[in-house]
Amino acid sequence: MNLSTTLVAAATLGLATLSPGLAQDNPLPEGFTTEPVIKSTTNRDGLPIALPAGTTEITSVIGTLEPGGNTALHQHPVPVMSYVLDGEVEVRTEGGEPQGYTAGEAWIEAQGTLHQAFNVGEGPARLLIVVIGEEGQPFTITPKS
Repeated sequence: MNLSTTLVAAATLGLATLSPGLAQDNPLPEGFTTEPVIKSTTNRDGLPIALPAGTTEITSVIGTLEPGGNTALHQHPVPVMSYVLDGEVEVRTEGGEPQGYTAGEAWIEAQGTLHQAFNVGEGPARLLIVVIGEEGQPFTITPKS
């Protein structure tokens, strides 16, 4: 056995014996809990999520739709996750069935498909919107008139 083989074997043995002391069943500190919101490889229409090709830029905004209000007809070239903080919205995707969401519910927006969100509740609807976009590029596109 040469010196490099001996060192690799010793390091491997050392890591193996240290691992139980470093391993944790729960990586979160005591008193901190999480509640899953959404985890998906597809958008709300069942299509695969496609990541941007350039430098990734994450943007997060809180949008408010007043009662009876709606977003413009638009589409996203990049992944967008929406989470209803308050209120009730209905998302209508071109060629798809309307889907309703209430406070505490989330979805991954359709990419490259025109859609709109409508506030169908009695009060303001507040949405947390998280975008995985491309630096310097728009993440919302409206059709040209």
